[in-house]
Amino acid sequence: MKKIKFEKFTIKDIVFLAVITAVTLLASGPVAPLVMTVTKLGTQAFAMALPFSIFTSVGLRKVKKAGSLTIIGLFSGLFLLLMAPVMFFNQFVATLLSEGLALMLFKTYKDKITVLFSSGLFSFFTIPTTVAVNILLKDSSLSQQIGNPITFVLLVLGTTVLGFLGATIGNKIADELQKAGKL
Repeated sequence: MKKIKFEKFTIKDIVFLAVITAVTLLASGPVAPLVMTVTKLGTQAFAMALPFSIFTSVGLRKVKKAGSLTIIGLFSGLFLLLMAPVMFFNQFVATLLSEGLALMLFKTYKDKITVLFSSGLFSFFTIPTTVAVNILLKDSSLSQQIGNPITFVLLVLGTTVLGFLGATIGNKIADELQKAGKL
């Protein structure tokens, strides 16, 4: 049985993941203000799935170490903490869940499938963390958050599809950057 190998991060790794996080936040910046105040569960995850999955997959292809996605989640969460403390929790827990599941299944980021899986599910996992936060902090029941079940299911499916589409695009970008010797 193959075990998850935890390697030390270099300063170069941390800086690259910080830059990837900054690029991700800049790319999602134009959409974020449009969905920040929407209370329909899944809307924010749907809107952010594509940019987050594209850039996190590029970051994970460069820094192929267990914990890389969690570092991206920590950095993006710290930035979002300035706007709303709940968003830190949302980002950080979603990365822990996504990366944890991917590494439990595949053990390493050396394979593209692990990058695809963890980046693709990152935005998806913000949905259950949002539910938990809303129940605990806003006293909002699950049925109140879901509203119309059909719309909710479509948002969850859309988030998942956009997440995996973005991760696929990010993997292709990483392939091209590697061919050019830039990654």
